[in-house]
Amino acid sequence: MAKLHQESGERSCVLLPEHLIGRGPQCALRLTDKNYVSSQHAVVRWSGNGWEAIDRGSRNGTRLDGARMEPGRAYRLTQGSILSFGHPQERWALADASEPQVMALALGSGEPRFPHCGMIGIPSAENPACTIFQDADGLWKLEEGDGALSTLHDGQRIEAGGHSYLFSYPTSSDMTAGVETAAGSAPTLRFVVSSDEDFVELTLEYEERTVSLGSRGHNYLLLTLARQKLLDRANNVPIPSSGWVDKDQLAQGLRITPQLIDGEIFRIRKHFASHGIAEATSIIERRARTRQIRLGPDNVSVERR
Repeated sequence: MAKLHQESGERSCVLLPEHLIGRGPQCALRLTDKNYVSSQHAVVRWSGNGWEAIDRGSRNGTRLDGARMEPGRAYRLTQGSILSFGHPQERWALADASEPQVMALALGSGEPRFPHCGMIGIPSAENPACTIFQDADGLWKLEEGDGALSTLHDGQRIEAGGHSYLFSYPTSSDMTAGVETAAGSAPTLRFVVSSDEDFVELTLEYEERTVSLGSRGHNYLLLTLARQKLLDRANNVPIPSSGWVDKDQLAQGLRITPQLIDGEIFRIRKHFASHGIAEATSIIERRARTRQIRLGPDNVSVERR
C-alpha cells in the first residue's frame, strides 16, 4: 500500500489518492506541532500512473530530495523520494509507491480500514457500528445500524461510534476486486440441525452448483431468521412483510447484545463473500430507519438429524 514514512520518527501514513499535508484540521497528514509547517502546506496525489507532490505556496517551502520545489508545480515521485516540509529535518520518504486503495481513514489517528472480502466494518470488523460494502454493481454502499443504506463517494466523511472517517475510493483504475457475481437462479438455503441444536450446517443450493458453508456459530442466527420466515410463510404473511425480526428482541432471545448481533451479521456476510457468493451482502437485510432485520433469500429449508 502507498505510504509516507517519517525518517526521524515512527510516524507513517497510508496515502489517499489526494493527500493534503499541513497543520490544518482538513489535512490527512497533520503536523500540528510544527510551526514551520503551513496550514495547507503541500499535497501528494496519485496521477493515474504514479505519485506526484505539489507545494501549496507554503511559507517555508517544500523540498524534494533536497531541492526546493516551485510552488504550484507537480513533481514526479518515485519510491524512496524524500520530501521535507518547511524544515530540512521534517523528512518524509515515499516508502511504498504502489497504487492507492479503497479504505476508510480514521481522521485524527490516520489509521486505515481496508476491505476484506469486499467489506469494511466501522469502527472495526469485531465491533461494527456500520458496514461499508461493494454491491453487485460495483458501487460502494454504507449500511448504518438502523438499516439506512446510501451510496458512498470518494472523499465522503462518515461519522460512527463518536469518530470521523474519510472514505477513499480511487477511480483512476480498477483498484479492487469485487465479490464474484454469478448469474443464475436464487439459491436455496438448506439448514441441517442436530437434535440438540448445537450444530447447524448450512448449504447453498443453486441450479448449477452447491456451496457448503459448514457448521459455524453464526449459523444459529441465520437459522433463527430462517424459522421466522418459514413461520410467516405458514401464516400467509405477504413476502415483502415476512421474516422481519426486531433486533433487540432477537438479541434478548439469543441472550446476546444488539451490538453482538451487528458483529455476527458482519461475520456472516464476510464468510459468504469468502466463498464467492454474490448474495453475501444481502443474505441479511435491514429495514431502513428501524431496528428490524430478516433473512434475505426466500427459498429456505430446515432439516433435523
